[in-house]
Amino acid sequence: MSATNLAVVILAAGLGKRMYSQLPKVLHPLLGEPMLGHVLQAAARLAPTRIAVVTGHGKERVQSYVAQWTARHRAELPVGVEPACVEQPHQGGTGHAVQCAEPIWTDSDEVLILYGDTPLLTTSTLQLLRLARGEGLLSLLVGVLPDPTGYGRVLLDGAGQIDQVVEHKDASTEQQKTTLINAGMMCASRAFLAAALPQLQPNNAQGELYLTDLLAVATKMGRSGVPHILPDHRETQGVNNRAELAFATEILRDRVNRQWMLLGVTLHDPQSTRIETSVVLQADCTLGASVELRGKTTVAAGAVIDRGSVLTDVTVAAGAHVLPYTVATEAQIGPDAHVGPFAHLRMGTVLEAKVKVGNFVETKKAHLQAGAKASHLSYLGDAEIGPDCNIGAGTITCNYDGVNKFKTVLGRGVFIGSDTQLVAPVTLGDGAYVGAGTTVTCDVPAGALVFTRAPTVIKEGWVARKRTPKGQH
Repeated sequence: MSATNLAVVILAAGLGKRMYSQLPKVLHPLLGEPMLGHVLQAAARLAPTRIAVVTGHGKERVQSYVAQWTARHRAELPVGVEPACVEQPHQGGTGHAVQCAEPIWTDSDEVLILYGDTPLLTTSTLQLLRLARGEGLLSLLVGVLPDPTGYGRVLLDGAGQIDQVVEHKDASTEQQKTTLINAGMMCASRAFLAAALPQLQPNNAQGELYLTDLLAVATKMGRSGVPHILPDHRETQGVNNRAELAFATEILRDRVNRQWMLLGVTLHDPQSTRIETSVVLQADCTLGASVELRGKTTVAAGAVIDRGSVLTDVTVAAGAHVLPYTVATEAQIGPDAHVGPFAHLRMGTVLEAKVKVGNFVETKKAHLQAGAKASHLSYLGDAEIGPDCNIGAGTITCNYDGVNKFKTVLGRGVFIGSDTQLVAPVTLGDGAYVGAGTTVTCDVPAGALVFTRAPTVIKEGWVARKRTPKGQH
């Protein structure tokens, strides 16, 4: 469903006092994306012609985030549509916030009002909220809570339309028995909104203008508000403190994991697996228990990510196997490569096909070409490793002199013995051999053997003499 002229207003000006944070509440993340981003995403899928984000507390940071989000999602937005931030100069209530955004929605046909701290809302629910309004003045999203204590109650008339919304503290004992609660989100005709907002009065302890009072205005006009009752109240979950943030994150994690499993991804333990919403997976890949995939990570078909691995902005190609407790960031893992266990791939690492990076190997800006192996206990930084090279245990590329970084280059089929230091800048030609325990400080020609090894000294009887007490020699 898409209206010819839909405006979306997202209220994101709140203080968020109960978060006890310097970070604006709507910027606290769930699965890698701030709450506000999830709401923007759900709204953008409706193809609106206008999107307004009302800012207040921490406005500069919220505005900066909205600009970043827009740049990342520009291809998904309707042509010419870009979220605009408008400031609510003081905390004048939800009605006042929508008034502040009027220049954005004034030429629309329909206005959808959302909250930046309700990250679990889905586009399908928003579509149903709009359908519920039909040609009416406004519709209200209504949740059903087993224990609605503390929430405003939605009271319906005999025709199933909204009679009134009563705050918990103002509700009678009988009214408090209803389990229908005001979720806050509403859809209104632009003409009604423009006419009704000036009628709101700050007749409350806070001296603010409340959007819920629009329902009374609609009733005066002889056309009651229409409820859209959402049985799963979790989707309307607002986030006001860290406990609610964790709860919402858990719900979103379960939703994301279920979606991927239905699309052919195997999760060994969905309850412990965290997949951020920006991650892309192909069918027939497998994720072990406690795996965490972040950012722009992609995992191709046939790849296996074992228990406890954490990948951030990593590309994993088909057939690759990431063994347990590997940590990788901004890296590329090629087809049929093997990584880990306990490996650390840092920024700029590129592993081509059938590369092996084993346990306790760390790489940084290292390019390992097809078939290269570093099986254990090595550091490879600022290195170009040719095809079919073998890196022995304990090898270190000494790439930093305390001021500058330098590069190590290995040709095809170079063999590096154990406990070797390659002091960059240094180049080893194709097929070169490096003996165990060598410190390489100059270039090595192709096919050459290089080693630096002190003579072996054996002093027979030395141990017994060492252990003999003084005076008994």
